Amino acid sequence: MLIAMLNTLFIATLVGLPSIEVIQLDGQTQSGRLVSLSADQVVVETASGPQTLVTRELFAIRFPEALSDEDLVPIEHPVWVEFIDGSKVQAMGFSVDAGRATVQLNEGDSLLAATRTLRVVRFFKPTSDLSEQWDNIVSGDEIAGDVLVIRKSRTIEDADGIEQESVGLDSLEGILHEINDQYVAFEFDGTRVEVPRYKVEGIVYSHRGSNRQPDPTSRVSLLDGSAWNMKTCELDGEILKGISVGGVRLSLPLSSVAKIDFSIGNLIFLSDLDPDTFEWKSDLHTPKTPSVVSSWYRIRKDQGFYGGPLLLDGHSYEKGLALHSQTRLSYRLTREFKRFAATAGIDDRYRSEGNVTLSISGDGRQLLSANLSGDTQLNIDLDLRGIRRLEIFVDYGDDRVGYGDYLNLCNARLIK
Repeated sequence: MLIAMLNTLFIATLVGLPSIEVIQLDGQTQSGRLVSLSADQVVVETASGPQTLVTRELFAIRFPEALSDEDLVPIEHPVWVEFIDGSKVQAMGFSVDAGRATVQLNEGDSLLAATRTLRVVRFFKPTSDLSEQWDNIVSGDEIAGDVLVIRKSRTIEDADGIEQESVGLDSLEGILHEINDQYVAFEFDGTRVEVPRYKVEGIVYSHRGSNRQPDPTSRVSLLDGSAWNMKTCELDGEILKGISVGGVRLSLPLSSVAKIDFSIGNLIFLSDLDPDTFEWKSDLHTPKTPSVVSSWYRIRKDQGFYGGPLLLDGHSYEKGLALHSQTRLSYRLTREFKRFAATAGIDDRYRSEGNVTLSISGDGRQLLSANLSGDTQLNIDLDLRGIRRLEIFVDYGDDRVGYGDYLNLCNARLIK
């Protein structure tokens, strides 16, 4: 009787927990209710009981119920706020007083952030006709002070003599002071002016000599398109609490969360990088072979050859590379990585014909050589310490024929 009551009580407590889908780096997926979340592990109540998963072995957590939520009301005039740690947030309002910014979020409480944690604020919705001008201003290498970006308009006549209004951007360097709904206080050449807010496209804060930000442990993506790079992240009832890499304390309702990505802080996927060198050249290649042939066998990122997902042994992988035999590529490693890991095999759609030899080298030293055919699957885990160039070569297999030689390197990743 007591056990039955406890089971009933336990099931009742799960009803209020969010439904999630946990995607592991090995391609396995766990579905259930989120019980707890900390920096090191996630506990999920599944149909077969509670499962404890280590965050370093996870790709992401998705919130399918949140993704289907149609009740989120879009902000009519959103303000985009970008932090120095790479977090980018859509806000309903933004103001600054005495070096402290107040960011009014779409859901959840307003948050306070020191202006030293901010990089860019844009008050107008981005438009394609101004995107190049905006990018040139905010990405300038010679910014010596805070930047005020102003909208300027002029009337011109088109070829038919009809007057048209043209909008462009201008910028000034100086010192930013307080900001509210009415004006932006700006000091230029020793003179303080209050520029009407409706004339200001956006602002850029200067951070000369700023230290490089540490890597995040996760990235929290919200339904409204906001994304926070997190230093810490944990579950507190129906609230996701944590501190961003830039030092902003957050308290976000789980109902606003679409995804938590754990891969960002621990690793880099090869599919997110461009190879330093790439070559595909068949033994049958001749000077008369059309150049377009090489494009047929180019690297596919995050998809299999001829479209569709990367498939191995019935599992679908979101990240990875699809390579044909006679493909050679290399990556220059500009940072220190500890390991290279991947799951390799012939794509399920070609396993009856595929036969390749996979070779991986580091700084010219062979780290792995393996033949892969049929349903053979290889879990790769290689030591990369001290290596600055990673080379991958997919050759013909024992049959020396390229038909069906479609190799998938699923979740191919550099681990920090």
